[in-house]
Amino acid sequence: MRTDTYTKGILTIIAIALSVLASVQVVRLLAPSQAIAGAAKTMPQKIAICSESGEFCAAVDETGRLYVK
Repeated sequence: MRTDTYTKGILTIIAIALSVLASVQVVRLLAPSQAIAGAAKTMPQKIAICSESGEFCAAVDETGRLYVK
């Protein structure tokens, strides 16, 4: 009889842990992602591609092509 109580206790703990893990996954699926929500609010980041010294930088011409001086 003592073994039966022990087994029931262990199985109850396992069931509770699995329920918690499942509920966390459901909440993650339903909640909007922080990365997606943040990305929708920001504008694209402008960058410059330059030489190591910073003396020469790449540019875009009037046709939209990238060229390097």
